[in-house]
Amino acid sequence: MPDEQAPVDPGRFADLQRHTNERLLDLPKSANELCRELRILLVQASNKRKVTDSPAYIHKYVSVLESLPPQVSEGIPEAERTGAFCIAGGAKNQNRDRRLPHFERKDGAWFDFSIVIREEQRSLKLLAYDFEIRFPPSMGAPFLRFDLNLPGHHNVQRELRCHLHPGSDDVLVPAPLMSPSEVLALFIDGARPLAEDRKPRTLTGFEVGWLEQTLERCRPKQEASATEDWQPSTAPSAPKTSA
Repeated sequence: MPDEQAPVDPGRFADLQRHTNERLLDLPKSANELCRELRILLVQASNKRKVTDSPAYIHKYVSVLESLPPQVSEGIPEAERTGAFCIAGGAKNQNRDRRLPHFERKDGAWFDFSIVIREEQRSLKLLAYDFEIRFPPSMGAPFLRFDLNLPGHHNVQRELRCHLHPGSDDVLVPAPLMSPSEVLALFIDGARPLAEDRKPRTLTGFEVGWLEQTLERCRPKQEASATEDWQPSTAPSAPKTSA
């Protein structure tokens, strides 16, 4: 989704962005090897019942695309597209439609991702990623999205190329640069309450009031579309088949 946040004062996050972008990542040597690494992480999680998806489903929906999606290709200078690949984990899902292919944890949280890399002399350069996880109710935020924008994206000038959306597409905060496997491991094992048997914290008056005012502002303009589009985490997802 486009990031329509107001420009940031030049230089405010320059050192932070430079420090983030200079982090050395331990990456495989090819797009296919990275794809295999991500599949293995998910299959291991499936075997341990951390995610509900079957190995066959995982192998089907984690793949190296045959060509770059148009929106990705347009963001890379033509001279630099050689050797560039996109790895998809599930379907692109800007509307957060639970019926589209995705991966699901046993607690009802569900996620998908996309990664853009370039093969350079038997090494990989990470160009961009988009990892988003959506939570069941009472998890504190509807979703989290970790983004690394392409080098030519306008967020580079905002000094927020690598950022996190904490439950809102309109809010960006600086985030550490992570390898795709690190973000995926975070979605599988982290980004959850510290103890699964611990009850959610009681909402404060501020949080309750904030939720009530947010819902009130959404009505009646978005009442119909919200009712149609939102699928609670307790509801069944679209059937997941490996065929």
